[in-house]
Amino acid sequence: MDSSQSTTLRLLVHPPRDGPFNMACDEALLESVGSGESPPTLRFYAWDPPTISLGYFQSVADLQTQSPELRSLAVVRRTTGGGAILHDREVTYSLTLPIHHPWLRPNANRLYEIAHDAVCLAVGSHAAFARDAARADRPQSSSQRGPFFCFARRHALDVVLNAARDPAQPKLAGSAQRRTRTSVLQHGSIILRSRFPQQPCATWSSIDGTVDVPTAVELLRRAFESTLRVRLTEDDLRPAERARAESLRTKYSDPAWTNRR
Repeated sequence: MDSSQSTTLRLLVHPPRDGPFNMACDEALLESVGSGESPPTLRFYAWDPPTISLGYFQSVADLQTQSPELRSLAVVRRTTGGGAILHDREVTYSLTLPIHHPWLRPNANRLYEIAHDAVCLAVGSHAAFARDAARADRPQSSSQRGPFFCFARRHALDVVLNAARDPAQPKLAGSAQRRTRTSVLQHGSIILRSRFPQQPCATWSSIDGTVDVPTAVELLRRAFESTLRVRLTEDDLRPAERARAESLRTKYSDPAWTNRR
């Protein structure tokens, strides 16, 4: 890593919340880090109730082609691209950095490599990059193409099970970004267990038995510290961030936002 980077990184660990709050919180952090009011921030969180998040460019009509069980779930639209994700028994991370941060050099794609290195370290030797897999789809620049679910798609930098564990090398973790003129937000899902066969994916528990959220967060915390070469300092949302997240929650709860495409 670049020697000019900070030796500490702010850490937020949040209990399960609904989709509108989770997305509003990430956007509030994108704004506050971009304005310089908050330092670079790593956040771990979970979802309750189970929620489908649509990629920014996805059509809500595509959801109507899914099974009745899926159509009955809560739905939120992200500001990041990519396919839909069924958030249930998982840990989601978000990493928010100012636009000129060393971890974004030579370009923002470097952040995918860094974060997924940490995920691979946390999961262990059974995880690998899709670029090292026997099958890796051509990267898709537009989330309007490809299968409905993100975990049915494949990018070279996604985390998959290695061939020794599963020859099909299903996807275990993937990420997406939102970039502004002042900051970058990257968030991604690491699936612990799956109750919904409609979303094809690998699970962490299939490797190490039952992995719960606290255990996964602790392993990921250590892995991010090691990979990023920083000390994580646990914090909470600041009053201005919390107020902004609550304000933005109205946007993500609004059907007009969810159904905008």
